Amino acid sequence: MCVVLGAAAAAGLSTLGTIGGLASSAFGIIQGQQQAAQQQQAAAMQAQQAEQNMNMQYAQAQNNAFRERTAQVQKHIGETRAQQANHLAYYRQLTNNNEAANKAYTQEQVKLNEARTAAAFKAQANYAKSIGARGKILASGATGQSIGLLALDAERQEGFATAEQNASLRSAEQASSIGMDIAHTQAKSAHNTAYSNLMPTVQAPLLTPDPSGVGENLNLGIPAYNWS
Repeated sequence: MCVVLGAAAAAGLSTLGTIGGLASSAFGIIQGQQQAAQQQQAAAMQAQQAEQNMNMQYAQAQNNAFRERTAQVQKHIGETRAQQANHLAYYRQLTNNNEAANKAYTQEQVKLNEARTAAAFKAQANYAKSIGARGKILASGATGQSIGLLALDAERQEGFATAEQNASLRSAEQASSIGMDIAHTQAKSAHNTAYSNLMPTVQAPLLTPDPSGVGENLNLGIPAYNWS
């Protein structure tokens, strides 16, 4: 009887061991599934976080590019305005140079005309003086060789006066020509100086290109030009 009970107890113990092993195995499977689920969840969270980080980095890169473009556009506007003002000043300077040269030409022409007018009056006065001298000679009653010498002296005096007046007129013409040449040279030099101060042509800016990345495209584009 004791033997039978021992066998039954042994069988019971064996059954209990089997059940315990099955329970342990089931617990291990469940634990493994939970760990796998947790790992999958952690991986999904990491992937989501990585995607958010990439999206944030892409958005930041786009905003940085847009700020750089805005600065480039503002710089281009400033350079263009400066060039426009510079060119306007250049053309104004050319106008002033031309006006100064024309004024100098006019002054020289006026002085030359005055010299010519004075020479004409002087020539008339010399001629009248010569005629008067000849009349006096004839009225003096001189005859023979003496009258010839007196007439010759009157002609010589008239010739001297005419030569002197012509020389004075030529000197005035030369001075006028030199004055005009100086005015022309000064205007040309002023033109060259103004041209050397011209700003170079402003080139269109090379805008910062669109950044590459993963995430939402903000479509910021190119900043608008505001000339006001």
